[in-house]
Amino acid sequence: MRAALIIAAKDLRQRLRDRSAIIMAVIAPFALAAVFALLIPSDQGFHTDYAVVDLDQGPVSALLTGQVLPGVADAGFADLTAVPDREAAAGMVESGEMGAAFIIPAGFSEAIQRGNDATLTIIGNIDSALATQIAEAIATRYAEEVNAVSLSVAAALGGFTTVQSDALAGLSARAAVFEPSILVDEVEADSKQMSDKTFYSASMAIMFLFFTAQFGILSLLSERRQGTLPRLVAAPVGPWAIVIGKALTGFVLGAIAMTVLAVASTRLLGADWGDPLGVALLVLAAVVSATGVSAMAATMAKTEEQASGWNAILAMSLAILGGTFFSLDRAPEFVSRLSFITPHAWFLRGLDELASASGTVVDVLPAVGVMLAIGIVTGWIGLLRARQLVVGR
Repeated sequence: MRAALIIAAKDLRQRLRDRSAIIMAVIAPFALAAVFALLIPSDQGFHTDYAVVDLDQGPVSALLTGQVLPGVADAGFADLTAVPDREAAAGMVESGEMGAAFIIPAGFSEAIQRGNDATLTIIGNIDSALATQIAEAIATRYAEEVNAVSLSVAAALGGFTTVQSDALAGLSARAAVFEPSILVDEVEADSKQMSDKTFYSASMAIMFLFFTAQFGILSLLSERRQGTLPRLVAAPVGPWAIVIGKALTGFVLGAIAMTVLAVASTRLLGADWGDPLGVALLVLAAVVSATGVSAMAATMAKTEEQASGWNAILAMSLAILGGTFFSLDRAPEFVSRLSFITPHAWFLRGLDELASASGTVVDVLPAVGVMLAIGIVTGWIGLLRARQLVVGR
């Protein structure tokens, strides 16, 4: 074991003197995480402006302008602006000043109270699809509530055509304020999703980890190309000591890179990785899996260049499939299921568990176990093949 540690220490000194290794392990992932966090807008910060044109000024339209829409404004994601006419509102939407406009026509309340059809118009901004969809959802919900009240009045009176309009208006007003028998108690679900800054920091860290962890086994191929491997084998050390020493180099480099990225992104980007013990377990398991997968891929190649190419293809493929560039929440179900063959998906899932208000270290153990299993299986294959490289130099 002492020989393995000496070989690992020698390789580590060489790699730390190599600026390209530092760039690949720390600087590149941190820079990309910073760019993504700063340039890609977050859905959590969504805000828009709505124009409201009330040409009716009646009791039914007042429910929308005086209760429903102010509630949206109070929620903090939209500001309301009263506009005098439809043309002005359409111009504001077209210019991008407003996300959408609510148009309530004249006679809207009277038409509903008499049981006639009435139309509430939404003018959407083609460049702000989300704002338009929210406006349509608000209008649809409001129309359903009004229709429910109208249906209740109609059922009570046996039809709109047999009553006076004043009586219908009175019943409509009473029905509108009637307390329903069934109340829906909304409880906010405990979110299990890390912030955007944490996601980009963690996703770039795990992606570049697979490039960093390959350095150990690649040095074995480099030793063979340079002709120094026979000298190493001639020394009084066993083949396993050489292989383990090379693997330890990749493991330690990966662990150092992940630790530096976690600390730097927390201090400089405002990322929140969660409970330190849980993060440490996830990082350790991720490094084991990356070392194992990289060792297996590298030992399949015959040359150092071929190994680097194969490992790069594998690392990028696993990163994309594992959801490091975008969330897989909207992906087809089979893609989401397939992503769990990658350590990347388990690592990010573990951090999502820690992001929950009730998340504990116990919640990350399944992710840790799967990543360790991947690393042990692939690493054992890689070490066996690496030993054959040493013995058959």
